[in-house]
Amino acid sequence: MTSREDARPPMSQIFNAKSITMIGTWNVLTLFQSGKMDQVLGEMRAYHLDILGVSEMRSSGQGCLYSDDMTVLYSDHNEQHTDGVGIILSKLASRALVCWQPVNERIVTARLNTKLAKVTVVQVYAPTEIAPDEEKDIFYDHLQDVLQEVPSFVIKVVLGDFNANTERRGMHAIIGPMAQQIAPTTTAKFRRNSMNTTANAVL
Repeated sequence: MTSREDARPPMSQIFNAKSITMIGTWNVLTLFQSGKMDQVLGEMRAYHLDILGVSEMRSSGQGCLYSDDMTVLYSDHNEQHTDGVGIILSKLASRALVCWQPVNERIVTARLNTKLAKVTVVQVYAPTEIAPDEEKDIFYDHLQDVLQEVPSFVIKVVLGDFNANTERRGMHAIIGPMAQQIAPTTTAKFRRNSMNTTANAVL
């Protein structure tokens, strides 16, 4: 775990009762291309996001970099440019960063210290439905371990691409409209089976 606790960063104004903290997540497919990072940072500024979770960064290794007053935390394979996750913090959110942990190429966490509370952000990129069951079990076991390590008094924010097909029936307050992409012409049989095993694991 990489820590900045000794520096004692000032408590940030994010996650307070007087303003809205803007949080997003994006599967960018890759940042291992010229200009892609600038594009993502530009979109983050355009939407006035404080925190952006990123999936499929496809970078190399683990680390922290700074660009345009933003902080980019990333965790990936040491050599393979596949998978990869990251958390991008705005200038304001960066001030609240206490420590972060590159768990593996599918999970990265960041702990923030704000005036209202302590917050742990967890960004994930889950295996796809066609991945071996063992790979999916390992991922969810790791995620469970990460969440259990967070103290109960800390706010947990879990973001990412869970590669899950979900239905919103009875869960509109929890699942957003973009979580289910089923065409109107889809057969009734497919609709009944649209929730895959990944969705069941998430829910």
